[in-house]
Order: sequence, then structure tokens, then C-alpha cells
Amino acid sequence: MNGRDMIEVGSLVKSKYTILGHDAHIGIVIQMREGAFENQPLAQVFWPHRRDTGWVEAKDMEIINESR
Repeated sequence: MNGRDMIEVGSLVKSKYTILGHDAHIGIVIQMREGAFENQPLAQVFWPHRRDTGWVEAKDMEIINESR
């Protein structure tokens, strides 16, 4: 990720990976924290489709761009 594409609180994100052959769901970042390794932050994401939150590695997520 370059400096312009940094995940931060309020970012709309989705997983970079396909889940069981389906497109990943969209979530919103509600909190950030340092991960177990240096320069690998974790993001707490609210998943509206599940009405649930979960911690994910920020490097595994991509920001959704409104212009797409």
C-alpha cells in the first residue's frame, strides 16, 4: 500500500481474497491498533451483513473506492 491507500478509521473495505467462491462483503473500519509484528496493523471492521465486528490484518483488506 502506498501512503494514499492507508486504511484508517472510517474506510470502507473488503477482503482481498474470495471467500468460498463468493465475493467478499464490504465493511467499515471502526478501530485500528498495532498487530503482533511491526508495521502490520490490525483493523476492527463492522460487517453490516452480519451485524458483527471482527479484527483483521489490514494488509489483507483493500479500500473500496467510490469512483469504481
